[in-house]
Amino acid sequence: MQAKWFFMDSDAELQAAAARFLENWNTNAPFQIKSSGTTGLPQLHTFNKTQLTHSALASNTALQLNAQTQSLLCLPLSSVGGLMLLARSVVGNFEVQLQLPSARPLQNLRQQIDFVAMVPTQLQQSLQHDLQQLKGIAQILVGGGQMSSELIAACQSAQLEVWQSYGMTETLSHVALRKVSPIEEPFFNALPGITFSSKNDCLAIYYPALQSQELVTKDIVELHNPSTFTWLGRADNAINSGGFKVIPEILEAQLDKHLDAAFFITSLPDAKWGQMVAIAIEANEKPVFPDFQQIGLKAAEIPRKYALVPHFKRTETQKIKRQEILQSLTDADWRPL
Repeated sequence: MQAKWFFMDSDAELQAAAARFLENWNTNAPFQIKSSGTTGLPQLHTFNKTQLTHSALASNTALQLNAQTQSLLCLPLSSVGGLMLLARSVVGNFEVQLQLPSARPLQNLRQQIDFVAMVPTQLQQSLQHDLQQLKGIAQILVGGGQMSSELIAACQSAQLEVWQSYGMTETLSHVALRKVSPIEEPFFNALPGITFSSKNDCLAIYYPALQSQELVTKDIVELHNPSTFTWLGRADNAINSGGFKVIPEILEAQLDKHLDAAFFITSLPDAKWGQMVAIAIEANEKPVFPDFQQIGLKAAEIPRKYALVPHFKRTETQKIKRQEILQSLTDADWRPL
């Protein structure tokens, strides 16, 4: 196989990582990928060439990637998103321009690109600084984190073709896609050969080409049928305040348009209600918070305390490391709202 890969950066480490992938592929050696570690310690997962091929074929079919496709790889090759784009290019025999990950991957782009996979931060920065280059890309795949309503609206305003992905390292990248621009679809739709069910309100994935047993996730979903669902949030983030269940991700979506800084919702112990809602915000001084009741929050959803964090720790793909940040905070860091 002759890989149609071109390096935009003369970086020895990037070229070596791509060469290792190709050597593993050609020799049928196992591929090892670390999870991001956003909800705990990173875990090492091992896959074989057959599994990568099945995943790549499903993605190429869903996104119509083929030998005419010209793509940009701007994710770390150590991540499942970066590694699987190389696998898709080998299986689909299409061209890849490789560059080191950066917040503005289109800044120095001179080639025509049909497809790119990005994390939300890269898309936001490209919208702000490199809009014309972004508009020239036929399909944009966004993974590695949820897209805010403002980001989706900006993509729609620019008339971009954007897909939001759902997946994880354990599933070798995405198992479902949702079109969010120029028209937003309400549900995630399964890729070929994958079906879903619900276990205790959490998504269970049956992907026989990848593994024989179904994978029960910690993602709370509303399941519509075996191939579509609405993502609601993470079970391990859920808050129980006086018997009222608060899903932080839903609350974050409600607050997103009212706060300029990055933030996330968490919980703190409460003597009366068991848990209270709290907010950690990436700022040096207290921001102007909205009137929570006026914007429609229920009593149990209203944050009671906040903590200022000058800089959020993030993964390689810019996911906020919630648990690591929370562990660095003391009781004194939490201030009443």
